[in-house]
Amino acid sequence: MIWLVVPTTWEGRPGAGQWKDLQGIRLVLGRLGVAWREFRFDGGNVGELAAQIGSAADVAIWYYTFWPEAMEELKRRCPRARIVLRTVNAEAFQHWARAQKDWRRLRGLPRDVYGFFRLLGRDRRGCRAADALAGISPWDDDHYWARLAGAARRHSAPYFCPWPALRPDVCPRPWAVREFDLVCLAGTRDAIGRGHVAGFAALARRPEWTGRRLAASAGLLDAPPDVWPENVERLGRVAEPWELLCNAKVAAVLSPLGYGSKTTATDALAAGCHVLIHPRQHARLPSAERALAVPVDPASADDVRRAVACLAQPLARAAAELQREQMECALADWKRVLEA
Repeated sequence: MIWLVVPTTWEGRPGAGQWKDLQGIRLVLGRLGVAWREFRFDGGNVGELAAQIGSAADVAIWYYTFWPEAMEELKRRCPRARIVLRTVNAEAFQHWARAQKDWRRLRGLPRDVYGFFRLLGRDRRGCRAADALAGISPWDDDHYWARLAGAARRHSAPYFCPWPALRPDVCPRPWAVREFDLVCLAGTRDAIGRGHVAGFAALARRPEWTGRRLAASAGLLDAPPDVWPENVERLGRVAEPWELLCNAKVAAVLSPLGYGSKTTATDALAAGCHVLIHPRQHARLPSAERALAVPVDPASADDVRRAVACLAQPLARAAAELQREQMECALADWKRVLEA
């Protein structure tokens, strides 16, 4: 039996990265044909899971790294059980990217440094409790998790786009009739999300985009509205972006900050969109996505011209082909992780 352990406080809103990733894992388990159940973890009920597993040699896919002490308890009570830890971000690095770094304040630097090492210690403890790691980002796996867990227990199972299965009624539209030239799906309002907004706004102000239809969504979290140039259409909050992506030619993911999977980039490619991504993030994409995405610095005139040129023709590979390849890779990756 395989148990998918889902933290009730960390699944995320519909459309958010964790929510989409969990939808994908559920799809994979269903298509692998294995016996599996979902366990809703509330932070204190690991004993209920242990009672259900008992002495069986079950597998628990533990989503996210925030509860190493619960994983340790499960190992103590169910020594034959095997824990596969789903890693979503290089957490200590992600904290540093999000940190305010207001070091003029007395507690600014100590707070940021403490947070970094606290998360690093928690992640190391979680790695010790897990039998294997299933990483969402190959770059994070190589540069962060392999250093904490060792290469032998680290496996990559990158995010794939679940929307074709969740919304089979929505298909990528033919290139000539797509209504949006360039879209941005804004995320959180931390430094990473502000980077998306700033990058897209800088790109939108370039004269090369004059006469084009540009649009941006509001963030997933409650926050003051973003300030966009006048030529950007404000779409409000978009919980399910699949229909928008299937109707757009180019999607922009332009924050230089952040770790983990760029799920919007993966979704956009599956929808047949060109993807513009900051050069720093381009280097961290999985190889298949890196070959298709276009690195763009909004401050570079050459990069902007290359971005505008994407409007002239469809993505080099068909959306249906990419969707099929993403699913096939996900099935192979998770099968390898579960059998390791």
